[in-house]
Amino acid sequence: MTPTHAQLQWVLNHISEMLSCPQDGTRLRYGDVECPHCGADIADVLEAWAARLLEGLPGDPKDQ
Repeated sequence: MTPTHAQLQWVLNHISEMLSCPQDGTRLRYGDVECPHCGADIADVLEAWAARLLEGLPGDPKDQ
């Protein structure tokens, strides 16, 4: 399946979303698996971000 322009735009816009540590508010960077400041586990933050990405991803026009 070749991604549509809308799907590509959604992903590109979504990856620029700023995430922060729920414990101390430190901005997270790409590749962080824990807060670089306090060491808190950020798996829940990353899973919520991934869920928003997938839930909002425009569908394939052939499926509609």
